[in-house]
Formats: sequence, structure tokens, C-alpha cells
Amino acid sequence: MSSPRNTPYTCFPREAQRYSARRNNINSLACGGLIVRRRFVIAFALAISSALVLSSATVIAQTQSAVAPSSLPSDSELDALVTARNWDQLGSTLSRPGPTSEFARKLNWLQTRIDNGGGFFLACIYSRNFWNVGNSWIVGNNVKIDDPAKDPRVTAGLFSLYAFELIVIDGARCEDRSAPDSRISQFLTNQAATLEFLKQQSPDLKVKMVDKAIALERKTAPLLKDDDLICRYGLEGMRAGLATGTQKETPNTTRHFGKTIAVTPPKDWSPKFVSPDVYGPMQDKARASMRDNLLKLVGLS
Repeated sequence: MSSPRNTPYTCFPREAQRYSARRNNINSLACGGLIVRRRFVIAFALAISSALVLSSATVIAQTQSAVAPSSLPSDSELDALVTARNWDQLGSTLSRPGPTSEFARKLNWLQTRIDNGGGFFLACIYSRNFWNVGNSWIVGNNVKIDDPAKDPRVTAGLFSLYAFELIVIDGARCEDRSAPDSRISQFLTNQAATLEFLKQQSPDLKVKMVDKAIALERKTAPLLKDDDLICRYGLEGMRAGLATGTQKETPNTTRHFGKTIAVTPPKDWSPKFVSPDVYGPMQDKARASMRDNLLKLVGLS
């Protein structure tokens, strides 16, 4: 995963969603844009229990350097960004480096909001913070950790599993079924390193992480609302962008011949959701098979 310093909110789509279109056929989706090439394949690139958070947060706060004196907004200002669903600014703000005191406050804010139904985006930001700092501290300094519960990367893995649960379970609310499918592809691609790290852990620890992720989803389920970020980046959003949005050529990073066009849907466009009588049974079915699915993700199948 990239450092937040270099890519402030890589793979966390902007509020004004952008799709990349090429040759009028969908092939892949990466970090907020559909790249349209020869055939329909949608792929996103994206990526928590309280028991591990406090010990890991303490370690992270002690190792986070005060790189730039960029003040973290107040909790109420961060809450306002969530209410406005301004994911672009929120992702940028929460990815800025800062003093250890602000970093600790940021983690505390994220944990509190997640525990109260903050949803998919906050879980991804939280996981990424632990993963990046865990890598820079442990790998960068060749630190040996005897207790895996104190490894920030374990917490990152835990909340990655939780984010996956939200995609699958809360994705049942999306009218456009291609949107959560895209998120799943994104998760598997962008969280590959985290999942590989979890696969290397002991079977007992992996089972523990899976059970904690499931417990967290059950705890927050009654508090979760329709998640527009899970439901936003599907075929319907791209069609809206192609029909009445704007198109702009962007740098071609796909290593394929041809142009890459970013398509921005109208500002007033938003995804549609199905009613509880429709998504309820789908969520029940997803929860029934979730433990087996998570065990497969961590290599216990």
C-alpha cells in the first residue's frame, strides 16, 4: 500500500466520482474511475475490533513523526465532512501527517465513529493508517514483535475484514448490483498485501480475527445507514456520467494503447437503494456464509 504522504487518498474515490472510459466497453475500475476498454470487467482497488485498537494505537502514536504542522480539524468539523459525505476532503484530511498528539486523536475519532456505525469509508481509512505505520515502524526498523496483538498490521487486517463484510452485507442495499461487485474486486486487489500478511499468521490468530470482525459487524449493523460510497461506482453511475456528465482526458497509466477519458457524472446524481424488505433477506444470507468467506480470505479453507 502506498504511503499517505505520497498518495493522500489513493483508491478512496473523490466526492465528484470519476470514471475512466475507453472504447465504450468496461474493463476495469481503479480507485474511482471506470476504464472502458474491450469487455465488461469492473475492478476497484480498495481497502476493526476495539480489543486490539488501544495497544496498537499506543505504539503508532509513539512512532508517528511530526512531519508537517498541519492542524487536524476539530471532531465536529470532521463530523460535518461525514454528514456532507465529502469523502474527498475527509480522506485527504485524515491522510495528512502530523504530530503524535493529533495522530492519536485521529485514531480515537475514527474508532469512536466506526463503533457508532461510521461505515465502510472510515473502516478503510482506519485500516490504512495501521497498515502504513506498522510497515514503516516494524519493517523499516526491523522490529520483532513477540505478541501479534500488538502488531498494528494485525489491526489493519482485522478492519480490512470488517470493511469486506460491509461491502458484502451493506452492498445488498444497492439497487445497482454492479457497484458492490466492483468494490469486492477493489478490495481483493488493493488489500492483497494485508490479506497475505494475515495468511502468514497462526491458525488460532486468524480465527480470532475473523470472529472479532464478525462480532464488530453484528454490533454496528443496527447503526449503519445506506452507504452511497459502496453503491456509487457501478454501471448506473458510469451511464449517468456518459449521458450528462463531463469528459476529460487523463494520463494513461494502463500501459495500453489509446486514450483514457475521465467521465464525471452530474453533481446531483446519487445511487439508488432498495427497500428493507428487499435487502433484508439478502443480508441474512450474506451473514450466514460470512464466516466461511472470511476464513477463506485468510487462508483457512
